[in-house]
Amino acid sequence: MKFPIFLIACVAALHTHGLIAQEAENEGHSNPQHEEFKHHFIGLSIGHTHISGGIRDGERKWLALPSFGFSYVYAFNPKWAIGLHNEMIVEDFVVQSSGSQSIAIRNETGGDITGIERGRPIAVAVVGIYKIHKHIGLLAGGGMEFSEHEDFALVKIGAEFPYHFAPGWEMFGTLSADFKIDAYDSFSFGFGVARLF
Repeated sequence: MKFPIFLIACVAALHTHGLIAQEAENEGHSNPQHEEFKHHFIGLSIGHTHISGGIRDGERKWLALPSFGFSYVYAFNPKWAIGLHNEMIVEDFVVQSSGSQSIAIRNETGGDITGIERGRPIAVAVVGIYKIHKHIGLLAGGGMEFSEHEDFALVKIGAEFPYHFAPGWEMFGTLSADFKIDAYDSFSFGFGVARLF
């Protein structure tokens, strides 16, 4: 129920911004699309992380888990940037794997499925970003996923879809895939707001 309220608030903010921007244009103020280039970007996002090999109630299931993201990006120029992307899944879960700390989970038919426990894991990745369009940035990099049970190295690829809606502010969508080495894979999509300075 919280996500629809958040979405309605964002739409209302965009509508209000449109009215303010139109008034500023009528008064001769500058358009936010033409403001001075900003090098720093701090963003917060909310999303879902999807895992095809999850285990729930002793059976293999597709998991869709809520997640939050925090990112800091430094832009060298309008095309190239480097960033630190962090994502936390806010639930504990078990994923099918044969990693070093696998546990046996008995299913309804009496067989065992091997899996690894993940306790609200936090993924931290350093990524390079290349903007192929003002509203599309491609990213790739690597890092680690940390959990109380076991840590995994990861490779991240993805895309960001920024929209500059006010001086110093952006809304953005994200789509990314994390490949955890010797563990499991996941993909995420989300929506966020960022401050540029």
